[in-house]
Amino acid sequence: MTTGPNEVLRLHAFIDGELDLPHQLELEEQLRHDAALRSEVERLRALRESVRERARYHAAPAELRSRIGALLGPPRRASSASSPARWRPWAAASAFAAAAIVSANLWLSSVQQRERIEQDVIASHVRATLGQRQVDVASSDHHTVKPWLSSKLDFSPPVHELTSPGAALLGGRVDYIAGRPVAALAYKYAGHSADEFVWPASDRDRGIETASQRGFNIAHWTKGGMAHWLVSDMAPPELAQLARSMDAMD
Repeated sequence: MTTGPNEVLRLHAFIDGELDLPHQLELEEQLRHDAALRSEVERLRALRESVRERARYHAAPAELRSRIGALLGPPRRASSASSPARWRPWAAASAFAAAAIVSANLWLSSVQQRERIEQDVIASHVRATLGQRQVDVASSDHHTVKPWLSSKLDFSPPVHELTSPGAALLGGRVDYIAGRPVAALAYKYAGHSADEFVWPASDRDRGIETASQRGFNIAHWTKGGMAHWLVSDMAPPELAQLARSMDAMD
């Protein structure tokens, strides 16, 4: 596959979750039919993950230290005997400020990434519901759904068979969230449709967190090396109960 500069930029934007919804849907449709394009997306995604895992931290550049020093003001001058003692607190303050800036940037990046994922899971849920493509493999048996998904993905996702009254696994499909292929599991619960998106995660286990956006409720957690994102228009207490049921099965 030949990719020009514009196409490479578009693929990077897709992987980073920065495309607007129409262009994201357009590229997702191309990925379903173009094996070479899927391979290129996977290569770029693997490269991004490799950089994240192997990147090393470095000292703040001199320009950054100068800017922080300007914000803090010049060190107070004293006799040569006492000067070093006065300089050290100022230097420590500079280092603390630099660390605070880095931490703030990392936190902001994390928040932006979470918001992009929230937008992606909602868009996928709506698209699947309105487009009548909730599943690629229709079955309530995880022994059918799990092997099918494992054959299409580079990981084996957990598949839950719900036992609560009025709850049912409808099947699964392959979808794209944050520029990577994921397992999407469709459920019926309390009269509502719900989608659970699952993919490998390097983060430590995290408890269930909830959010609301654009009239939909979202629950997400990480367990056993897998990220779980659950989305539905059901009420928050019902969604939280469904998430707890799924989390208990892992």
